[in-house]
Amino acid sequence: MTTAPSTAVPSSAVLALKRNHSTVRYCFEADAEPAVLPRALELLARRGLVPARVFAQADDDLLSVEIEVEGLASDVADHVGRCLSQIVGVRQVF
Repeated sequence: MTTAPSTAVPSSAVLALKRNHSTVRYCFEADAEPAVLPRALELLARRGLVPARVFAQADDDLLSVEIEVEGLASDVADHVGRCLSQIVGVRQVF
């Protein structure tokens, strides 16, 4: 079995995909630990943000997470993405 070459993405990065000019989708993989998802949601709550959509799926030791937030300015969206990438257990972008 061959593996694809690794891209130059930091191991603790979060991808912020713009769905339109005010909705952002954060996508990341993390360790399948009980505290990862609550930490991500708490980070949003502390900023007064309520996710429009949250999806999380655990598979063995991996947790895949997508969080959509509406009404964010681009500078706030970037800041939230950087903060999410600092959460203990966040592994990489997918």
